Amino acid sequence: MPRNVLQRRMWWNGVVVSVLVSGALLALSAKPSSANVQTLAGAWNVTIAFDDSALVGCTTPSLITKDGGVVAQSCDVSESPGYGEWRRIGNHQFAGTFVGVTYGAPGTGVSGTYKVRGTLVVSGDTFSGPFLTEIFALDGTLLFSTTGTVTGQRIGVEPL
Repeated sequence: MPRNVLQRRMWWNGVVVSVLVSGALLALSAKPSSANVQTLAGAWNVTIAFDDSALVGCTTPSLITKDGGVVAQSCDVSESPGYGEWRRIGNHQFAGTFVGVTYGAPGTGVSGTYKVRGTLVVSGDTFSGPFLTEIFALDGTLLFSTTGTVTGQRIGVEPL
């Protein structure tokens, strides 16, 4: 094959590879419009506000997976992180439930369980909605329940 034909073919191969790599990078960096996102998937800073002013709320991290999983940190060290599921129930609306364990005094181990249920409305990179938390004894007896509002702010990538 003549040298100039080989050089031309290598140049075209380089152009094609450059276009493919550029397209792949653009596809990876493209972010869908937040207003159209119909998922909870992502990392969130979640603020918990109880309806009972005697209870202290907090801001805590949560990880919500694309396939419907939830891992949520508790406000109190006497409770384990929660784990559970979420699902879409309407336009920008989601329901979620997660559970965990409560701990007694040091050295006493698990003292009970808890369950949190909520309904969330997503708007862009935020969500909010009501929740119900129930605390149970080890035998399943309901010990305490409380309600409140949860809000979340999606944690986005911040390139250097």
